[in-house]
Amino acid sequence: MLRKDILRNQRDFNSVYKKGSSRGSRFVVVLYRKNHLRRTRIAFVASKKVGNSVMRNRARRLMRESYRLMDPKPGAGYDIIFVARKTINGQKMKDVQKSMFGALKGAGLIGPKDHAK
Repeated sequence: MLRKDILRNQRDFNSVYKKGSSRGSRFVVVLYRKNHLRRTRIAFVASKKVGNSVMRNRARRLMRESYRLMDPKPGAGYDIIFVARKTINGQKMKDVQKSMFGALKGAGLIGPKDHAK
C-alpha cells in the first residue's frame, strides 16, 4: 500500500517545477503549488550537485526527518518539493529544520501565528 502523502508522478513534479512558486533558504529550496486535493503531498530531492550517493541520501534523510518533527506542518492542498542545496552537507538536523521552517514561513505555507503553538 503506497502512502498518499508522497509526490510520485513525473507529471506532478513537472507541474510544480513549471507552474509552481519557490522560496529559498540557506540549506533548502522549497517549490510549491496548490493541488486542489484534501492532502499535502511532499517530495525530497537532492541532485548530484550535493555530492555522491552517500551525501545525497543523507541530505534526503535530514530533510525527511526534519519535516517529520516539524510542528506545525503546512495545511492541506499543496504539492511541496524540498530541494537540498550543497550547503546542507555536514549540517545538523536542527539547523536543517530551522532552514526548512523559514522557507515554508517565507512561502506563506505556515503563518507566523502557527509558530506560537
